[in-house]
Amino acid sequence: MIVTFAQQKGGVGKTTLAIAFANYLTLHHKKTVKVYDFDYQKSFYNRWKEDEILPHPQLYEVEVLEDNTEKVDKVLEINNLMEMNQSEEVFIFDLAGTLNASYSDLLVYSNFLVIPIEYSDVTIKSTMEFISLLGMLDSQAIRVFLRSKYDKGYLYKNQKDTDEILSDYGLLLPTPVYKRNDLQSINTRKLPYNQLLSVKQTFEELIQYIHENL
Repeated sequence: MIVTFAQQKGGVGKTTLAIAFANYLTLHHKKTVKVYDFDYQKSFYNRWKEDEILPHPQLYEVEVLEDNTEKVDKVLEINNLMEMNQSEEVFIFDLAGTLNASYSDLLVYSNFLVIPIEYSDVTIKSTMEFISLLGMLDSQAIRVFLRSKYDKGYLYKNQKDTDEILSDYGLLLPTPVYKRNDLQSINTRKLPYNQLLSVKQTFEELIQYIHENL
């Protein structure tokens, strides 16, 4: 199964959520996970490498796909993507904030696209552009919109209209990941209780939806 975290707008917490989801799947659902970091900043991979000094066991492997063209071509070869698509193993892709034509097949053959959103005008515009691109690619990946850094004490004036629009293009997860500092210190080796509380309900909704739609 391929779960791809993607969003044209940077800064929405995409990599942090991808790390948290990989940790959650391995620690709380005992899934075998493999991560591919396609972000030119290599944030996921760099975090994973830095965590080698930690006393906790490694949870999964992370590979960078940005620098090695041969590796990129091999991983994104259509037959390989189709095998991943049908596998019991979970392959998580963390894409760059700027979308690249080189991974258009990944957007087509992913089982699920997790698209973090915020209610800023820039993020919503970028999200709609991304949805338009998926339509041009004829992507059959199931789209899941995840509200990130959500401030429950703030009145988002565009929330109602935005939610209605996004719901026409995929599932908007009922529970947001709320704005709090806990996830800023996330690593790839553990998911302590305070971080678990930040994502548990949201990820359980996501996992249930995945199970219902595989």
